[in-house]
Amino acid sequence: MTTTDSSDFLPRISAEEWAHHRVGRSDVERLEQQTRALRAVDYQSGGGSCLNDLLRLVDRVQPMLTALSTETTQEQLHVAVADLYNLTGWACFDVGRTSRARVHFAQALALAAHARHNGLTANIFYRLGRICLHHKDPAEASQYFQLGLRTTTEAGDERAASILTVNQAWAHAAMGHDVAALRLLQEGQELLARAGSGQVPGWESFFTQADFQAMTGVVHTELARCVAARHAHIAIPALTEAIGGYGNDMARSRTFCFIALAMSHLIVGDRAPGVHAGLKALACAENLTSTRVRDRMRPLHQVARRHSAHAGVRELVVRLAQKTGHTTTTSLHLPHGP
Repeated sequence: MTTTDSSDFLPRISAEEWAHHRVGRSDVERLEQQTRALRAVDYQSGGGSCLNDLLRLVDRVQPMLTALSTETTQEQLHVAVADLYNLTGWACFDVGRTSRARVHFAQALALAAHARHNGLTANIFYRLGRICLHHKDPAEASQYFQLGLRTTTEAGDERAASILTVNQAWAHAAMGHDVAALRLLQEGQELLARAGSGQVPGWESFFTQADFQAMTGVVHTELARCVAARHAHIAIPALTEAIGGYGNDMARSRTFCFIALAMSHLIVGDRAPGVHAGLKALACAENLTSTRVRDRMRPLHQVARRHSAHAGVRELVVRLAQKTGHTTTTSLHLPHGP
């Protein structure tokens, strides 16, 4: 997918010029359209493919917040700009700029609070939690997810609650809390089943049945690593189903699934399918500008090294090392003999 220049949607108008303009619904709709387009680029090609456009767009829309408009339009504008900051924070996170991501998420929270939009606020808490989860702090991640869940209770948004609940499951799995993780996963499934089929806001649109299956697979892969290998047998069919359910428009999510699938196969000793899934992940990653994808390959590299007596796994270890920056000259389980 080709990125869309932010200038296609919003004219470059300074704060001084906006003082003499009135923001209308059409201005907000153009911003929403551009955010949708850039979110699609992020899903398909990674945060690095759209971050520059996002930063330019943030700069352009900032003066709109102080321009004249009706009360209704001002509220809609605050939600639209909050969502833009939310996406910009996510793209920063995806390319490893965590500190900048937090700054953008803080701005998104302030704007969403100004508009009293609990659904968007909950989504921002979800994304802040994902930063913590990615950086190996599941306890803090769980706190953010809990904050988001409290907000969804006020909003009555089952889809948002499901997103936060299954991510709580992931956090508990990372802490080795298998009973809590499985209970939360079941609760998340029930919430998603109750979610309405009407219009879904852009910041929640990724969470389909395929994504739920992906989360099921990821949670069980985490439990296979941290608690008991038997969980991989549940992860494998869930991840396989998720991969089949994702189109090219969700290429990054599909890549994450291949990574987890490879890990689950290797954990239970299925070396050939593990290698196949790992090589698929590496091939998919070639088309993504996402540091997060590379980071998620590191645990796979660690698991693969434990099975490197197998020739195919050894090749995978080398390829993963090249991608993640690890060395492979020591501690490989090489076969004995001449």
